[in-house]
Amino acid sequence: MAQDTHKNSEVAEKGYSRLAKPGVRSDPIYIEAAMPSKNQFVLPPHYEGYFQAILLSHGTIIDRIEKLAHDIKETYGDEELNLLCLLKGSRSFFTQLISFLNKMHVYGKSASFRPPYMEHYVRVKSYCNDGPNAEGVLEVISEDLSCLKGKNVLVVEDIIDTGNTLNKFYSWIENLQPKTITVAALLEKRTDRGPGFTGDFVGFSVPDGFLVGFSLDYNEMFRDLEHICVLNEEAMRAFSK
Repeated sequence: MAQDTHKNSEVAEKGYSRLAKPGVRSDPIYIEAAMPSKNQFVLPPHYEGYFQAILLSHGTIIDRIEKLAHDIKETYGDEELNLLCLLKGSRSFFTQLISFLNKMHVYGKSASFRPPYMEHYVRVKSYCNDGPNAEGVLEVISEDLSCLKGKNVLVVEDIIDTGNTLNKFYSWIENLQPKTITVAALLEKRTDRGPGFTGDFVGFSVPDGFLVGFSLDYNEMFRDLEHICVLNEEAMRAFSK
């Protein structure tokens, strides 16, 4: 998936870039298809019969997040980094990522005893307003984020699907005038339904299907599932609203 070059050029004109080291992208692991047998892993009995297959095991997810943390640490060093967790789906990814980052800081050869990682939590909703000139509207619920001016910002997202909401949120963050903006995403779907927005630190490139688990949900179900699985049609019927 190609980088959104229009987006990057706009950012450059404003005097800051998406990366502290421009041009660096942590390429995702390409997942071609789901694992063939669900019987090889432990699944909650109350979810039995709701999955096509397991896409990513819990252990694989954790190992990959640890590598992303190393990539982020290498990019920013001991600079202060403000991590924005996009709730609710990013909660598990964010928690594991910042745990690895803090551990590397505590036990590494840091020049500063002060933890460089600042946590922020954001709820983002995107919808279309009414009328003949209807357009996408972004609603952001968060603490006062004016403190991000002149700071390094890392947006932590669970999955880049169409990328439409994340593209709008990226522009919203730009208005706060941070020093840098980067995006860490656990998953990046291979789809042509969006503007082509891509992350900077990405765990896995995955096929276009409905995924749940590791805090990803379907109508608030399946967030407690440790693996990431492909949902089947029976589950969509059972838990549809």
